[in-house]
Amino acid sequence: MKKKASGRSSLLLMELILSILFFALASAVCLQIFVKASLIGKDTKELDQAVRCVTSAAELLGQAEEPMKQIMEQYPNSFVLSGENSITLLFDEDFYSCDSEHMAYQMDIITVQSDIQTTEWSVILYKDHHTEPVYQLEGTTYRQYVPVEHL
Repeated sequence: MKKKASGRSSLLLMELILSILFFALASAVCLQIFVKASLIGKDTKELDQAVRCVTSAAELLGQAEEPMKQIMEQYPNSFVLSGENSITLLFDEDFYSCDSEHMAYQMDIITVQSDIQTTEWSVILYKDHHTEPVYQLEGTTYRQYVPVEHL
């Protein structure tokens, strides 16, 4: 009788150990899935903010009469002139314009005047200092031609 009881208890103990091992492995897999989902969510938030910033600058390039001047007025604290046809804007981790000390993102805006009516532009947002481009947008803006005699 005693032999049967100890055999049953060892079998029960083995069953409990296997159950605990199975749940430990399942919880480890679930934890990895949650961490990966969190990282994907963070990357998605960064990309969304980057698209908004780049699109905002691109709209100014497409609609303003003097787009570079308009951009400098829109972002007075963060622009760095790189040349006559280019501007660099600096943003912090929350995508607010900032100075170079708190910079986490850098947006380069480059325009090239093809002719009197056509301007080609490129807006690129980098993480840190030109290390990793987050988002890029290129386009062409056409201005209506107004003859000089009608002015």
